[in-house]
Amino acid sequence: MRAALRLFASVKPGQFLEAGTPTGLTGLLTHPSPRSALLYHYRATLDKLQQIPESSVYRQSTEALTRHRLQIIEKAKPRGWNEWEEKVRLLIAEDPSNYNIVETSQGQTVMVKPQPELDERLRAAEWDGEKVQSFPEGIRTFKERLPYVLKMKGDGNDPLERKLSNVQIPPEPQYTAEA
Repeated sequence: MRAALRLFASVKPGQFLEAGTPTGLTGLLTHPSPRSALLYHYRATLDKLQQIPESSVYRQSTEALTRHRLQIIEKAKPRGWNEWEEKVRLLIAEDPSNYNIVETSQGQTVMVKPQPELDERLRAAEWDGEKVQSFPEGIRTFKERLPYVLKMKGDGNDPLERKLSNVQIPPEPQYTAEA
């Protein structure tokens, strides 16, 4: 116990709780987005508890504890949370296909779809599966070239471009030492 107290004493207080910094407990680092992670886990716990009969003492006590903790987290909002939430809503409205939207009894939870990483050294990285198109050679008039130009440009909903674009959500506002 004394060793843990020394570790807690050695942690320097800062204005922000930075993601990935040690907490003083072995192997436990601060989470990059603690508020949204806790909201998701508490709501998921409440959904899972719906499968247990209401008369169960375990369900009643766990539900009460989880609801109490959920209320505490919902009340504690860091400065700038509402503005950040509005930015994220606008990003999701732009292209909802980039996100997994999970419906829960408490509302919606949005998760970014995992971006597959492809090692550039592999042979699969050289070719994306697109068919090679042949275009006629020689001089053509504008009308004769138009269909080929449209083919080369493609339409705006190219799934390949979606795959290559990285979805970036701005980081959550950080909790300060006061909040």
